[in-house]
Amino acid sequence: MEYPLPQFLSIKPKVAGPFDFRQLAYIVAGALISVIFYFTISSVIYVLLISAPIMMISLILAFGKIKGFPIPTIIMRSFFFIFTSKKYIWKKIENPALVMPSTKDKKKEEIIDSTNLKIVGKSRLKNISKLIEIHPK
Repeated sequence: MEYPLPQFLSIKPKVAGPFDFRQLAYIVAGALISVIFYFTISSVIYVLLISAPIMMISLILAFGKIKGFPIPTIIMRSFFFIFTSKKYIWKKIENPALVMPSTKDKKKEEIIDSTNLKIVGKSRLKNISKLIEIHPK
């Protein structure tokens, strides 16, 4: 049995025309700052020089995307990256290096004595095979 799956979940509801709430808020904020500069500064040239970059910044914040991510999200993540502590999972533990003694100068007897091997005169293989034959399973 097939069930219908909801699609296009990333679409945000539109508030005014083609703009969602976040886009509308950035545009209105840029327009309000431009209007405030218009009423506070007497020269029209200065108002245009100040409000044009403000409106461009607000439009970039409202509609700009880098690799599918909105610009405010990238700005917020970059601030978190800069100001939060970095977590490192792997850290190298400094162990002293093991130095093996060189065997070039030693004689064969010294090497055998240093390894502490037990030398058996007779093979124990026959004794083990007899034990296996004697004991039933």
